[in-house]
Amino acid sequence: MDCIFCKIAKNEVDSAKIWEDSEFFSILDLNPNTKGMALVLTKDHYDSYTFLMPDDIYARFMLASKKVAKVLEKALKVERVAMVMEGMGVNHAHIKLYPMHGLEKEFKEMIAKDKIFFSDYPGYITSQMGPPINIEELKNLAEEIKKSL
Repeated sequence: MDCIFCKIAKNEVDSAKIWEDSEFFSILDLNPNTKGMALVLTKDHYDSYTFLMPDDIYARFMLASKKVAKVLEKALKVERVAMVMEGMGVNHAHIKLYPMHGLEKEFKEMIAKDKIFFSDYPGYITSQMGPPINIEELKNLAEEIKKSL
């Protein structure tokens, strides 16, 4: 298998490792969009769509990510770390951690002024709010979704 993350796990490719245990490890991202952006990865190869993982491994993966987030909070003196499991880029299970620089200790609501909505995946995820939608449209969508239960 020619997976870059598997090669990093086996120390065949250089990386800036910041944490590891017997199942998972974390490296600083080579293309960060903020200081200290990190990836938490499985040492064994799993599909990047992490919802396919066995539940026990998924649960430990989440706990490993929490440990790394706490390391980033302390080391970078940030109040929060965002977590994203987009499942794109490399087909190997990984979680992206983004230190949220500039936040104060006390929670303050922050909402971007611009609104954005994607009909199709554009190559990235955003937590930016979209334009308001009619509650009846949402209820109709909820009913469609519930049919899959």
